[in-house]
Amino acid sequence: MIERYLEDLDALKKSFIEMADMARKIINDAMEALMERDKEKAKATYEFDRLIDLKEIEIEERCIRILALYSPEATDLRFVVSILKSIVDLERVGDLARDICETALYLAEVPPIKPYVDLPRMLKIVSEMLKDSIMALLRGDVELAKEVIDKDDIVDSFYDRLFNELIEMAKESPETADVAVRLILVVKSLERVGDHATNVAEYAIYYKTGDVVKHKKAQEYLKKLKEKTEKGE
Repeated sequence: MIERYLEDLDALKKSFIEMADMARKIINDAMEALMERDKEKAKATYEFDRLIDLKEIEIEERCIRILALYSPEATDLRFVVSILKSIVDLERVGDLARDICETALYLAEVPPIKPYVDLPRMLKIVSEMLKDSIMALLRGDVELAKEVIDKDDIVDSFYDRLFNELIEMAKESPETADVAVRLILVVKSLERVGDHATNVAEYAIYYKTGDVVKHKKAQEYLKKLKEKTEKGE
């Protein structure tokens, strides 16, 4: 019984790693298709999202099987729950990549309005966040998870800067507005990928410590809000 349990846990980890690799691949391929104006790659990457959806179903079934057959406790239970939550975020990364592919197909047909300088840098950060958040979860590495969470502020700063730059460009040259808006959506998609990586990192902390980071953030926000209310701000 114990041997089979350990085998099932190991199979779950392997499937999760496969899905994580797929999520990193699809977001990188989608952005490459956009920046290289490669319509064929955009189409192929768009279809790849279906494989991620199937992998999510497979992992969900593995988790349910482990919970039903073995009733894991403590750390093992938190690990399975963290995997269940994380695959939702990885599946959404696939959805975001698919959205980028749709934009890539459109942008390949129109003249570019600016060189892609910051997009590759932003992509590199979110891709690293995805990789490190997965490693943090698999290893139960709280410090690595915190590093991922801290990087989300960098991604947000990229988004703010590019958003403002593209808005100004659209104001100064109205003929570029449509392309600018579509690029803003791409930047927003990358920012959301960073959010999903942050979620996985938070699940890594939950797995290792039992702490629910989101609840702590909510409590801190409510505390600050209460203090402002009492001060009449």
